[in-house]
Amino acid sequence: MTAPSRYRARPGVHLPFYYDQVGQLHSLAERIHNAADELPLTDSMHSAKDNLDDLDDSTRDIAGLLIHLTTAAASAVRTLHRGRDPESDITRRRVTQLTLTVSALGHALADLGEAVAHAGVLHRLSSLPGSPQRTKAIESARSQLHARVDSTRRQLNQAGGRLHQEADRLTAPPTSNRSPRATNTTPVNPPRPATSRTR
Repeated sequence: MTAPSRYRARPGVHLPFYYDQVGQLHSLAERIHNAADELPLTDSMHSAKDNLDDLDDSTRDIAGLLIHLTTAAASAVRTLHRGRDPESDITRRRVTQLTLTVSALGHALADLGEAVAHAGVLHRLSSLPGSPQRTKAIESARSQLHARVDSTRRQLNQAGGRLHQEADRLTAPPTSNRSPRATNTTPVNPPRPATSRTR
């Protein structure tokens, strides 16, 4: 996977190997945000059939990301074991971020799986005769469906934002050693909040 343009070297300029690794994390974070953007908007979800079609696409996207990130982490570990990585510390930190992101995507996919189940309930309810009980059950199932889709979107955006942040930290200059007195008096900037997107 190629690095974003801001990490490409100018002619005659050699960038450290880790810029490729950081570029990969930024690219994956962007793909996670895109998956969140592609989730159906809950205020437009009405037909049970359309819900399942939309959720099918999103499930494929997130499952594909899970596989891609896991494969990237496994490949990096193999490179470390073969002793071919000149930036082994950077690679170990990258593997950590990839695997933590896989965990976050797994939780998002679990929520999306529940959304699929609620869409299935709506499909069954739509075939029943009209009654107050049916109307109440449809409202409940649709509310839970929307909640799970919104939760999936939120978790994806949080995971993408964290991955962007951690990628930036890989290229941050090392912190110089300070005396205890200097450390106590030097103001510390608060961490930048994770990127969040809405459609």
